[in-house]
Amino acid sequence: MEFYAKSSPVESIKEHTDELLKRLAAFKKIYQSSLPLLSERDWELLELAVKYHDVGKADTVFQNKIRNVIGEPLLPEASSNPIPHNLLSVMAIPFKLLGLGKDESMLVAQVVAYHHERGLLPDKQYIMSNYKENILPLKMEIEKQLGIIIDEKVLGSKISKIERRILPYDDMYFRYILLKGFLHRLDHAASAHVPIELAAEMDVGAHVNRFFERLKVDKKPLQIFTKSHQDHHLVVVAQTGMGKTEAGLFWLGNKKGFFTLPLRVSINAMYSRITKEDNIAFTKKQEELGEEATGLLHSTSLDYLYDQEEGNDGILEKVHSQSKEFANKLVISTIDQILKFPFYYLGFEKEYATMATSKVIIDELQAYDPKIAAVLIRAMTMIDAIGGSFMIMTATLPDFYFKALQRELSSSKKPLLYQEFIDDSVKRHNVVLKAQSILENPIVEEIVTNSASKKILVICNTVDRACKVYDCLHSLGAPVWLLHSRFTKRDRSRLEKQIIEFATNAECGVWVTTQLVEASLDIDFDMLYTEMSSLDSQFQRYGRCNRKGLKPVDKVNVYVLTEDVSGVNKTRGVYHPEIYERSLELLKKHSEGLLLESVKQEMIRELYDEKKLENSNFKNEFIQTLEELKNRPHYDPDFKKGKAQELLRDIHQVQAIPAVFIEQEEFQKSLAAWRNAQSKQEKRRYRNGIESYSVGVNKYRAEKVGLSEIEEIKGLFYIHCGYSSEKGLLLQSEDLFS
Repeated sequence: MEFYAKSSPVESIKEHTDELLKRLAAFKKIYQSSLPLLSERDWELLELAVKYHDVGKADTVFQNKIRNVIGEPLLPEASSNPIPHNLLSVMAIPFKLLGLGKDESMLVAQVVAYHHERGLLPDKQYIMSNYKENILPLKMEIEKQLGIIIDEKVLGSKISKIERRILPYDDMYFRYILLKGFLHRLDHAASAHVPIELAAEMDVGAHVNRFFERLKVDKKPLQIFTKSHQDHHLVVVAQTGMGKTEAGLFWLGNKKGFFTLPLRVSINAMYSRITKEDNIAFTKKQEELGEEATGLLHSTSLDYLYDQEEGNDGILEKVHSQSKEFANKLVISTIDQILKFPFYYLGFEKEYATMATSKVIIDELQAYDPKIAAVLIRAMTMIDAIGGSFMIMTATLPDFYFKALQRELSSSKKPLLYQEFIDDSVKRHNVVLKAQSILENPIVEEIVTNSASKKILVICNTVDRACKVYDCLHSLGAPVWLLHSRFTKRDRSRLEKQIIEFATNAECGVWVTTQLVEASLDIDFDMLYTEMSSLDSQFQRYGRCNRKGLKPVDKVNVYVLTEDVSGVNKTRGVYHPEIYERSLELLKKHSEGLLLESVKQEMIRELYDEKKLENSNFKNEFIQTLEELKNRPHYDPDFKKGKAQELLRDIHQVQAIPAVFIEQEEFQKSLAAWRNAQSKQEKRRYRNGIESYSVGVNKYRAEKVGLSEIEEIKGLFYIHCGYSSEKGLLLQSEDLFS
């Protein structure tokens, strides 16, 4: 009799277990010498956990579920309790016969029992009954097929080994995290039919070196610093133009790395740049596996691969699975994909254990609000504790974030280095503050006049304000374009390409945008008109003007409008009111003239000075969140991965298609193709085509306009309002989505 593990594709327990063992051998070869928290005995325990993790699937109840799906005759069930197979697997382990001590038995039992997290344990008698009546009668057959010995005794004491979970104060906590996390990785990789590690021999730093040699350029000071401190935790503050991406890759060197950025469009651009043959070319492609060296990981990364990569759908699905299973040597990701573990969600060990063999880069820390920043500081502390490394690269850094990190790492064995890279010889911004609104006629007319001979960038704090500015400029006949987050995916992609092309060609005119462009697009304009915002946001915006400092700065090139500013409403603003007010106060001290990079950094230090922010909501949010995370309970049965992910994302965002598209022939064709698709891959590709008509909207606010779910397609909605390819969603309600 064949004991099945899976129905699609059909796979036996033996075949599945062998796949895990192959991956374990490969994984151990790569990492054994670099994991001091695990002894040779621990690797033996992990092998035992692998061999026994799915034995419980031999339970007749489980076998009949699969047999029913694949059309085989059902087996008689002596005991029909629906017991999770992972618990029955624990019953099968002959701890004494295998020579396991008390702690070792507890470790292996819990690793096997919780390789699936299913909440509360069922009744002990039911577990024992299924093992005794459904598995033991098949003992000889199971042992012959799997090549192991299973326990002939039905011991309730085995359940007691898993009733109290292993916690941080237990001596074997980190061993447990690593063994359980690695079993998760092995199991998930085998189930997805992808390798456990890819391109392990490759060195991303060496690829950057070759790229520099090809271009005949020298390393910049930041790049020299990161390359020479690969064995340290690093925090670097660096202005635009310092070569941060290459600096990060030099720091990673030949280690497995995760490079995180706050925006998907930035991640996509970095993935393209790193993998392109005419650029850094950190790429390795095989016919069966696709891209191996560099992975892309965010909520719509598979959609991006479909749009950008040539190849059959099966290979692209495989490439995506490899990234989801952390197999690539370098993974470029959003934080919600890899840094959720401070929430201790059920199954967090997989993500956390991966950090022990990895180096992690956090780019643009200033882009996150104080609650998310607290999660990241906690994650860095936990990465240090488990033996990984981190580097924070940012344009600006609140001082109390760094001080908190120093305190948390006070007993770290790995040095934490802080360094600033500021170059005042590069003069980029001649700034003037104007006590006017960006909508006032003199300002609008000035923008129109300048647009005849220059490239003008206008940045507003809200989408509604950007649309109003666009209307004013358009009515005066200016060559003007608009970019914000309320465009459909296909229009936004088109506009992002268009603004990048505009910034590099000889054309003049105006682009009106929101903070969407602050850190996501590599663009360079001649002049900037911006609404006032927080200082870190302001300085990111300035970086989109005279980016490399090659243009004259004898005349004003940055205009900051400080009246009737959008997005600073105290109850529903884009920026913290306290930080905004302090930012305005500080910038007024430098209201006109050349603004040096060192002065910008000094202003940021002043803005986020720990003493001056004492008792502020901004600092309190950070401190309170950090303390809550440090005291957060493990293994909350109601707290799963999806919930943790939501806390690091826009929780209420949904994809909605403007209802005006419903009757359009092209959209109907896409919908029909999706309905008629035969395979999962076809369904996915056609859904991607349908979603190109969608816009990310806040669900609760969109319901005020009219939001209805598309019955056939889960997670996709219609929003009942107009749409324009020039202006995006056409809404009546002011600041509805801002």
